[in-house]
Amino acid sequence: MPKVKVTSTELLQQEIARLKKRTRNLEGELGDRIEFFKGNYKKMALNAVIPGSAKHSGWIGMAGRIAKIAWESGKFKSFATSSIMTALEFAGVRMGINLFDKYRKTRSKKKKAKAAAETEND
Repeated sequence: MPKVKVTSTELLQQEIARLKKRTRNLEGELGDRIEFFKGNYKKMALNAVIPGSAKHSGWIGMAGRIAKIAWESGKFKSFATSSIMTALEFAGVRMGINLFDKYRKTRSKKKKAKAAAETEND
């Protein structure tokens, strides 16, 4: 990019127009680079965590490899089993509490209805 010596307003206007055009071109190029980066960001991040995972971009294959590596680890197996058991216990307890609450509310509604009926009859 050569330096231009501006000596008149006409040259100044030409230089401003040239620089504006160059700015638009650079903005477009930057936008293209950002789009490219957005498209490859997931692959780059995943490749940083699991080297070689970006070569096979299929999510199912990649998830399968991760699951295989994790399942081969004894610590992961025990963690997964205990997590699943904890989740099932939590769900069971939660369902039991909900059932008990439902039963208790139904009984209290029946008692209130019975008390209201007896009050009306007296």
